[in-house]
Amino acid sequence: MRYVPTSCLRDGMVLARNLYGKDQSLLLSKGQPIKETYIDKISKLGYSGVFVSDNLSDDIIIESLISDQLKMSAVSAVKDVFIMTERDSDNVKANNLMMEKTKVIVEGLIDEILFNRNLMVNMVDLKVFDDYTFYHSVNVAVLSIIMGISLDFSRPMLYKLGLGALLHDIGKIFISKEILGKEGPLDDDEFEKIKQHPSLGYEYLVNHFDIPAKSYLGALHHHERYDGSGYPLCLKGERISEIGRIIAIADVYDALTSDRPYRKALLPSNAMEYLMGGSNSMFDPQYVLNFTRKVAAFPLGTIVMLSDGTRGIVVKNYEDCCTRPCVRIINDSEARADDRYIDLRDDFTATNLTIVDIDKK
Repeated sequence: MRYVPTSCLRDGMVLARNLYGKDQSLLLSKGQPIKETYIDKISKLGYSGVFVSDNLSDDIIIESLISDQLKMSAVSAVKDVFIMTERDSDNVKANNLMMEKTKVIVEGLIDEILFNRNLMVNMVDLKVFDDYTFYHSVNVAVLSIIMGISLDFSRPMLYKLGLGALLHDIGKIFISKEILGKEGPLDDDEFEKIKQHPSLGYEYLVNHFDIPAKSYLGALHHHERYDGSGYPLCLKGERISEIGRIIAIADVYDALTSDRPYRKALLPSNAMEYLMGGSNSMFDPQYVLNFTRKVAAFPLGTIVMLSDGTRGIVVKNYEDCCTRPCVRIINDSEARADDRYIDLRDDFTATNLTIVDIDKK
């Protein structure tokens, strides 16, 4: 299995994972050949790419931390919360029902991630463009819970972290859609309004829901920065809540690796470099290190170019060395993976080699 950008999809390629449309309905099933007409629909939904099986990647298994069913349920739950907040934020009964559903989803996420706790995150996430906010909220929750587990958080603390992460962007309901969806740069006034969403979300959660205080703080602090350059309170270092510091990293990573109205998605490796470059300035250095051990910079199935001109496909990642995976050489003349490997971490004859590019074909 490997990830192929939408622009590189070709008629006859075989889908390796289920693909979902709007309202989380099944669009295409795993194992289904991709037709030319499907490619256009995939592109219009805003998918930047899909996972396919082919001669290069048939034996590469990319395991998910959570099931498709749970992910779609989580996206649906977040969407319901946002819609209810926007339509009737003071409807106590409806709010309570939505929150109970959300709490169940968080517990489900924790259960499945705990079961798969030894897996690295090796997938490029697939999002419907119009539902970005809801997919993003779920991804941030998953990434945050992964970090919490690797930090040996207790089950109650994982729950507080997961709930705060799932609801961290609820304040965007109170920001103009024109500003949120603007394709060009924000002017100063628009940016000042955007900067209000953590406070607005915090106030809304405090006034409408009975959830742990640490979860509220996740919404309030997720744009604070370790050096004090963030917002809305310009907090610095450990004055930022632990949950806030974790969600900040998950939030930035998922945002960077997603298509947005004003830019295309970054590769996971480039987003990881951004986090590493911001360690001890924008982000808590211990949590950045923790993140790099659990999320693959070069997901399995990524086709890479090495500094000596060799092309290979990533077949193994290492928690202690995220930028130096094991790759299998690609035989370009036969368009298939070879039986030769270069282990960038353990092969001492390859210490002079680096990954210099990602092959998007």
